[in-house]
Amino acid sequence: MLKVEDNQLITQTDPGTPMGELFRQYWIPVVKSDEVAEPNGKPLKIKILGEDLLVFRDTEGKLGLVDEKCPHRRTSLSLGLNADCGLTCIYHGWKFDVAGNCVDLPSEPANSNLKKGIHLKAYSVEEKNGIVWGYLGPKESQPPLPEFYWMNLPEDQLIAERVWQECNYLQVMENDVDYVHAAFLHKALNDQDISSELLSSDLGINPSHPLVKNPPVKQAVENTNYGKRCIGVGEEDEERYAFMEIHYIFPFYTFPPRMKGEDGMWHAFIPRDDNSTWSWDVQFSHDKPIDGAGQSQRRGLIVDSDLRKLRNLGNDYEQDRSLMIDANYSGIRGIANQDHAVTETMGPIVDRSREHLGTSDLPLIHMRRMLLEQVKGLKKKEKALHEIPLKDLFSCGTVDTKTKTWNEALPLKAAFELTYDKQVEET
Repeated sequence: MLKVEDNQLITQTDPGTPMGELFRQYWIPVVKSDEVAEPNGKPLKIKILGEDLLVFRDTEGKLGLVDEKCPHRRTSLSLGLNADCGLTCIYHGWKFDVAGNCVDLPSEPANSNLKKGIHLKAYSVEEKNGIVWGYLGPKESQPPLPEFYWMNLPEDQLIAERVWQECNYLQVMENDVDYVHAAFLHKALNDQDISSELLSSDLGINPSHPLVKNPPVKQAVENTNYGKRCIGVGEEDEERYAFMEIHYIFPFYTFPPRMKGEDGMWHAFIPRDDNSTWSWDVQFSHDKPIDGAGQSQRRGLIVDSDLRKLRNLGNDYEQDRSLMIDANYSGIRGIANQDHAVTETMGPIVDRSREHLGTSDLPLIHMRRMLLEQVKGLKKKEKALHEIPLKDLFSCGTVDTKTKTWNEALPLKAAFELTYDKQVEET
């Protein structure tokens, strides 16, 4: 469990909060490129870290990530005209470019110097693999965009989804490093005939899969220069173990567990505000075009125009209790819906002072500890994230003989080792 004050410290991310200021030092996926595909199109509203922002593409195709409110009288610029390389407020005609510069002030005298002192808050933007990224931190400490493994894959080998999740980012992220929940929440009651690349159907994961058939798995957490590597070891058969890994990349990225031959996944959990999260899924195939329809179907996310789920808290995620008899453990269709159900029904921000954690919770304990150490300044990371070759990192489990230890079967690449603090904790 956590002290109430520590729980508040790592769950509050609005401007001016310690965790909010820490998160602003990292690049954040904002929207998909196709959401703002048209030059001179309607500005798109987006809330991130408690800030109301707009994304727009100007006449030349340049992207802007700016404050939603006009600095004049705080009217929403979402209603503004996007034309001639600028966004014009409909209230008094004040116009701003993608960098936030005031380029027209028609409500003031022609000889006015006011325009020189007017600036719309604007953030740095980069576009990569069909995703618009934003950096909300100080310009002087802006790092390069991180280069994740999937960013080097062809376009037809990956798909990306963004969905609004109705709870604090931390309980979403904690779920992602929890090995044991898959054996219950995501369990299909019968083996299904599904493609070997797909982890599951919309019912769940086959009971013969290593993630499902061996709870509770043996676990270990290894400190790395990017964050934490969480290891799970389960029985494959009498002679072999299944060795699995989850990568937690500080502060809000993960690679969930996948076995060799399966499509991979990368997650980002971006606070929308303290009570909601933008959950990002990038699913990727390593060496051939991805089955986008199959991956989307198994995830089961059906959303409205605001990217809010139609299967949600208000309708119990369309739980069908008859499925619990002979189809799956949860009675809910869609792997993502199953995850959303258990994290959202905790409430917007779970009270961690009332928890009773067990040995299976080792990874999330480590992740919380790292967040607290960083936000309190108790321990500095060995390297900044942008100095680490993340393009070589992804989750890939394997099956090997029981004579091997987990670090022999799944050795950590030298590029990710710490030169200090070799601590490993196991259960």
